[in-house]
Amino acid sequence: MKFPSAPRLPGKLRSSLSVLPLVLVGLLSVLLFGGLVGLGAGVFALVLAAPVLLFGLLLFTNSFSSFRFGGEGVFWLMLGLTLLTALADTVSPLRTRGVMSIVLIPLAIYALRGLFIFAGNSWLGKLMVLVFGLFFALGAASSISAGRIHWHPFFYQIGYDLKLPIMLLLGFSVTLGERGEQRFWLVVKLVLVLCLAALAVEFAAPSVHHLIARNAGGGQNGNPLLPGLHLATGPFVHPSVLASVGSLFLCCVFVRRLCGQGSSVGNYALLCGFMLVLMLAGERQEIFDALAACAILLFTAKMKPRISAVLLAVAAVLLLLGAMMLVLGPVHRAELGLQWGLLPSYQALANPRTVLYMDGFHLANTYFPLGTGFGKFGGDAARLYDRSVYEMLGYSTRYWWYRQDLYLLDTYWPNLFGETGWLGGGAVFLFGGVMTLFALQRAWTVQHARERLLWRLAFVGHFLAFTGSLTAPIYGDPNTVAIPFMFFGMAFAYSLQLRRAEAAARAKNGEGSEGGRAPGHALRPAGAATPWAA
Repeated sequence: MKFPSAPRLPGKLRSSLSVLPLVLVGLLSVLLFGGLVGLGAGVFALVLAAPVLLFGLLLFTNSFSSFRFGGEGVFWLMLGLTLLTALADTVSPLRTRGVMSIVLIPLAIYALRGLFIFAGNSWLGKLMVLVFGLFFALGAASSISAGRIHWHPFFYQIGYDLKLPIMLLLGFSVTLGERGEQRFWLVVKLVLVLCLAALAVEFAAPSVHHLIARNAGGGQNGNPLLPGLHLATGPFVHPSVLASVGSLFLCCVFVRRLCGQGSSVGNYALLCGFMLVLMLAGERQEIFDALAACAILLFTAKMKPRISAVLLAVAAVLLLLGAMMLVLGPVHRAELGLQWGLLPSYQALANPRTVLYMDGFHLANTYFPLGTGFGKFGGDAARLYDRSVYEMLGYSTRYWWYRQDLYLLDTYWPNLFGETGWLGGGAVFLFGGVMTLFALQRAWTVQHARERLLWRLAFVGHFLAFTGSLTAPIYGDPNTVAIPFMFFGMAFAYSLQLRRAEAAARAKNGEGSEGGRAPGHALRPAGAATPWAA
């Protein structure tokens, strides 16, 4: 028996009524969370609010139907977690940034499939297999050759180091359609509004900001860029987090403007807004990196990819560095040399970051060619489970910050050089640089508009992560670099799909001779907005 169908409502009325459940859920959620906070159960309300917000983000972006290889789901999941955990750490008594590392575990299957695509279609992918195979083999061999292995820090550090290749490969499982791209720019705008609103409260009503952002710290020091102001944290827990978000989105908007997308007024407003955020955060490293990335992209947009252009760029960089040294003057140059141990002094190497670098290199020389082995120096496993190398180097008697358990994770590369030697650490370091240069070369040479935009995003993502890793432990932190790293895989997948579409078109049209089309002319496939469709 077939039941009669209900009469259909008019389109406008039907679309209006479809919003009512969302409005009702929103009102009930506000009442629920407001009631819990009023009853003194703020922590419980926060625990409930986080998954609700994440669910809403996934619903808003239509990501539930796209958690497939080649869909958008992984991108929106990582972006949502990146922003939500960063905001939650500001107000929550519980640290939530570790959630990102946990989420990477089930996503490793996406990364594995991405590795097959990357290695099967590029020499760089094959090099990645060789580099990380060498890295883990050297770390394991060094630990085994040292005799008795402490299995807990050994496996803990291996798991920690696996985050880097997983993050590098996740982007190969993602593609953003045109609607997804529009949602991403909307998120960028919302983040700017949130940052500016939080900064306004922080400077206009600091007591209110302190009451809300109870975990915010690091903003007590003066702002070196804006004398008279302190380092701002905005909606995040530390000025460096605010600067990291601001520098990434500033570069993304610059890429958007450079590619001719969006309105000029809107793009310039976003650029000015994020530049203001960076100035108030006062983090010179992030500002310099962002401006350098934008300058490089502007240069490549104006100059043709020739050897003469590369030589001109190198000469300009050298002149700029020379000018900076002159501006610093002899006193500041001497202070810089003393701080990094380049000049002899009884106060040399007082900086924890410098100490870790120099001792990482020292261990690479002492235990050449294997290093100390996993879980011994500079990493989270050594900090938690095995400090024997630190004690051997005399940290407990030489450095006050070690005795107070500070700055042990203030760097990234000393950990790799110390535990896997010059070969393992150097291979990963050089590979990071090669990936950055590869993205730059593609961003400079490709002609397809959307492909060029994606490669420019890939370049700024890797450039910011690689340069920032020289002075901060961000290269292995998914909360900071998971999204920037994903741009590379997305650009590579799109380029691969374009080449396949061009090859199919040439085969169909007799190598481009039919219809008056020149051979090798770049085509845009019908499904270009969804590269994994073919």
